[in-house]
Amino acid sequence: MNYALDALWWKLQTSAVRDLAVLLTAPPPWLSGAELPVRTLLGEGGFRYLLALDDNPAALQRFLQTRAPFGQRLGVYAEQLLAFWLAHAPHTRLLAHNLPVLAANGQTAGAADFIAELNGTLYHIELACKYYGGAGHWRGLNPHDTLAGKAAKLHNQLALAHSSAFQAALLRAGVSADTQIHSVSVLRGMLFLPTAATPLPAPLNPYGWHGLWGEQWPPLLAAAADLGAVRFAALGRMDLLAPQRLPESQTQDAAAIQQSTAHGMVAVLQARPDGHWHEVQRLMKVASA
Repeated sequence: MNYALDALWWKLQTSAVRDLAVLLTAPPPWLSGAELPVRTLLGEGGFRYLLALDDNPAALQRFLQTRAPFGQRLGVYAEQLLAFWLAHAPHTRLLAHNLPVLAANGQTAGAADFIAELNGTLYHIELACKYYGGAGHWRGLNPHDTLAGKAAKLHNQLALAHSSAFQAALLRAGVSADTQIHSVSVLRGMLFLPTAATPLPAPLNPYGWHGLWGEQWPPLLAAAADLGAVRFAALGRMDLLAPQRLPESQTQDAAAIQQSTAHGMVAVLQARPDGHWHEVQRLMKVASA
């Protein structure tokens, strides 16, 4: 699936709002078995609220500025975006963010990303934004960052809700011990495949946002050329959440991107009538073995 082609990206212009929209609407790269439905997270008035934020993003930008700098930590930035949504969207109420869960000896056993009410229902929400490529052994650009490792960690985070220490943490947050709470995940990110036909066995999501993966530039650039007239932009860590929307001055041609980018993630862009170049595909070029 190419989530970058969703009609939403023709409309939204503000970078932070586009990033927030990804957290609210993107498909998970793999299935945890405890997904928070997009419809629940977004809410009935969610699209209208996103459009209003795009027209007047000052409140979101002030919120982020008071919590910056993020030090190239995409996960921290994503958490703050979701914290803003849970604190401000019409159907949500944020009760706790990064709630410490203490073991009997007083040591930290973990932390709940969010405790929030959505339409009056209480949720324990764990957020993760991950980008893995390959075929079989799914890894990030950092080879020590693996899908298997992250999936296991997420499972443990969600299981916190069944512990007495978690119940004690809820009490400290002002939540009654007899209140039913649902532990759910908000997984966002991409899988990068050697070919579009790469099989994706469970729990990988065949309907997730997918890009192309490779160790050499020529086949990746040849696949991009099949899309027609395109340009390219190298992506920094903090650029990964939303499909890119860039002026031509911030793009490169194929020869330049190959020369300037030894490895990393690259957006493939096409010109649109709004005068900007919009992402239509994404590539993960890993270092050659």
